[in-house]
Amino acid sequence: MANHIAAIHVLKSKLQLSDSDYRVLIKGITKKESTKDMSDSERQRVRGHMQALAERMGVVKAGQRRPAARSFAAAKSEASPKERKVWALWNQLGRDGVLRNTSATALNAWVERTVHVSALRFANSAQLDTLIEALKVWQQRGAADA
Repeated sequence: MANHIAAIHVLKSKLQLSDSDYRVLIKGITKKESTKDMSDSERQRVRGHMQALAERMGVVKAGQRRPAARSFAAAKSEASPKERKVWALWNQLGRDGVLRNTSATALNAWVERTVHVSALRFANSAQLDTLIEALKVWQQRGAADA
């Protein structure tokens, strides 16, 4: 717990975020205004999001982060309801024969092309809504082609 909080505050400093900007950022990700009020998985999401921002801005080298290895099942169990909806729609497209590859890697590549974040877990609420709607349209298109 303390490691995530410390890392978040280091990233806040490296990103040169004001306290109000920082609060808006974390509230947008977790709906909470303090890291102390967050669960460990929420802190991990905030840390990952801020790390990705720092890498894109060039204030942290891309190879510096060492995320804990998570299994596919663990990643899905820690996901928000919207993330689980994306997973459900993604897997349904695979079952319908619209997608050949329903792996996490394939999903994250599609997420990056669609909403420009490196992985589903870094997507904010609005981006998740965009992904869900895009998958629904894809599903309708696939049903029309069948």
